[in-house]
Amino acid sequence: MNLERTIFVQVPSYRDPQLLPTLKDMIGNATSPFLLRIVVCWQHGAEQDIQTFEANGFELIHTASEEGATVHFLQLHGANIELIDVEYVNSKGCGWARNLAQRRYRGEHYNLQIDSHHRFSGEWDVKMKTLLELLKASSPKPLLTGYPPSFDPDTYPLGRQEYTAAIIFDSFSPTGVVRFRSVRLPSPAHGEIAFKAKFVAGGFIFSDGIFIQEVMSDPDHFFCTEELATSIRAFTKGYEFYHPYAPLLWHQYDNPARKVWDDQSESSAANSVTSMTLEDRTSTALRKTLALVALPIGADIEDFGDFGLGSQRTLLQYERYTGINFRLRAVHEESLAVQEPVSASETIDNNEWERNLVYFRSMRVHIFCTTLCPSFPASVLVSSYSSDGATLLTRELSRLELKALSREGHVQYVDTLRAPLNQLPVRYAVHMRCADAPADHQLSIFVEEVLL
Repeated sequence: MNLERTIFVQVPSYRDPQLLPTLKDMIGNATSPFLLRIVVCWQHGAEQDIQTFEANGFELIHTASEEGATVHFLQLHGANIELIDVEYVNSKGCGWARNLAQRRYRGEHYNLQIDSHHRFSGEWDVKMKTLLELLKASSPKPLLTGYPPSFDPDTYPLGRQEYTAAIIFDSFSPTGVVRFRSVRLPSPAHGEIAFKAKFVAGGFIFSDGIFIQEVMSDPDHFFCTEELATSIRAFTKGYEFYHPYAPLLWHQYDNPARKVWDDQSESSAANSVTSMTLEDRTSTALRKTLALVALPIGADIEDFGDFGLGSQRTLLQYERYTGINFRLRAVHEESLAVQEPVSASETIDNNEWERNLVYFRSMRVHIFCTTLCPSFPASVLVSSYSSDGATLLTRELSRLELKALSREGHVQYVDTLRAPLNQLPVRYAVHMRCADAPADHQLSIFVEEVLL
């Protein structure tokens, strides 16, 4: 096989009934299926066995024990498929499954990283190769990525989305990790062939094969931290990300298959086999991600081994590239919309750059009655003020909140803010009016910043 033309396809599959249709559609729509080497981390239960593949036209060539795992070697229309057979109770999450498949990379020229519930456009392999090679004229290390348009397997191809989307910043999670959202791409202008992106999607990456060795999936990333960590690591290793304008594959976003976190939260057997609880895995992934973006909670991790930052670019350059400041939990206004990265941002003075940030904050407001109100409060107003004394917001407690305050002597709510630094509150004040007489002195207020 000519490695210069082959595609290494890596698929993590967890109890997914769409795995077989995905493989058949991928192979059936490839121009050169004999150039595909597909490795699946096949995490399954009794609902699926190797006979299921044979009944669907796959030819079982042989089964072998390799590196402590059972691997089934199959073929379909010239494509080579390797199933790493894993009983689902032994699963250790998405990053671990991707890593297990990636370790079987044998020098293929191209890499396709996907999930196990997709459909593919006709000649997808030629389209992806052609687009990637065209991008190399302006980028030394491009990769294609994005959240593919959606499809419903019950009606496909009817009802599938016919447009692609950009991945943009959405918010900060309760733990300070970035959340993403998908927004439809604008039409290409001036002969553009792809839209320059800021983040990668775990469920679709097409690149040169060497990407697997340079940015191998960290097995400690259980699930939701995977995309941010991969984006940062790939960027600092010199990769540039692009969203295709035309659909190359589709993704099922409401896949009903069992999820590893469902099984491991319900099954003590799974936890005893894998020796770590669901909370342990989530905590480890979070700690590594926070350390990767240099936040204090993860600072005790000093050696990432093969899964740290690259040396071609810095974390600061990635922050400027994306418009995100991880330490301050703030972003540039432009990063909240679909917009390609602005290269000039790297040269802006740091103080000027930070002045243009929008800060994401959550303030928990506690209101206490310091004396008994002789009657049900008629109204309670809470006002917030900026550093220059200007009133930012005045909020009136709801009737239910007033009842709680009267009955329990305490009420609280969360004030969620997205504002420039000079518009963040530095002081809160509370005022109460009872039905019979004003009673401002009867209330006290305490405000704390929280991560929600």
